[in-house]
Amino acid sequence: MKSTETRYQWIDYAKFASIFLIVFFHSPPPLTGFAGVMLFHLRLPSFFFVAGLLFGFERHPSFTEFLRHRGKQLLTPYFCFFIIFYAYWLLIGKSMSPPEEQAAPFYRPLFECLYGRPELVCVPLWFLACLFVLQLSFYLFRRVENRCVTMLILVAVSLLPSFIDLSRSPWMIENVCFYLPFYGFASLYKKEIIRLMDDKRRFAVAPVMLALHVACNFAYSGVENETLKSAFRLAGGFAVIVPFFILIKLMGERKLPAIIRYIGANTVITLACHTYGISLLTLAGRYIHIINTFVAEFPYLSKFLTSVIVLLAMLAPIYFVNRYLPFVIGREKKQRT
Repeated sequence: MKSTETRYQWIDYAKFASIFLIVFFHSPPPLTGFAGVMLFHLRLPSFFFVAGLLFGFERHPSFTEFLRHRGKQLLTPYFCFFIIFYAYWLLIGKSMSPPEEQAAPFYRPLFECLYGRPELVCVPLWFLACLFVLQLSFYLFRRVENRCVTMLILVAVSLLPSFIDLSRSPWMIENVCFYLPFYGFASLYKKEIIRLMDDKRRFAVAPVMLALHVACNFAYSGVENETLKSAFRLAGGFAVIVPFFILIKLMGERKLPAIIRYIGANTVITLACHTYGISLLTLAGRYIHIINTFVAEFPYLSKFLTSVIVLLAMLAPIYFVNRYLPFVIGREKKQRT
């Protein structure tokens, strides 16, 4: 029983870590050089990896039932948050946007939303659109009985965008293809992954995988062939996930702070709202100036502090949505007793 509790606590940490990486990536200042490449290879793979760990297909035996369930959990917040931010864009946001966005017709965001790429209104919503299509795709791929064969198919699919230009495809098909192996591996090998996290040999595996990640980063930066770049990016993503999640597991052995559990349980709300939180901090130039003044020599610290402030600010929309608008995230309103 104790082991099970530890594992669930570790996964709660992983949920928080995945959303923190996304907020950290979008917070100023931007990371460049090797650190930027490392974060690029970690943030999205870890997000989809955690999603694969969390979701169990066993409770949804039929595709129709699965489609209905995931539509409620992913498409409902996708369209609801779009409507909220679209109204804001029409009333306020458009007038404060760059000139090229101000010139956009009012109906353009509507087409972007239906196309699964809401770039003008709320860019991070593409995660939900992508995850929805990715999960539907994996539901079909997982019917292959042999897990190794399934993974080979997923890896082949991930390399498809290097042969076919899918850069403007609907519902982020290019990202669906690339991130399928991360989601699929976590889902197919969930028991083995959890077992590794409890195995003392993980401390020997971690530095080896980190070295492999560094090698893949250098190789990725040094090749021009798109297929090779995709292959090194894929390998580098898997390599860095291992030490990252081993670190999370070590954190998970300690008592989980309530605030981390709370934010981790509401990643969809944070995902949808965090860029607006960052924008508000940016508009409050005084805050950014103060941070940059005190930590001008430490850009990583500045980025970290901004990310923490944004995550704390997300507690407000998380509380408001859960308390008054739970239908936005596909939840039923709790009845008062």
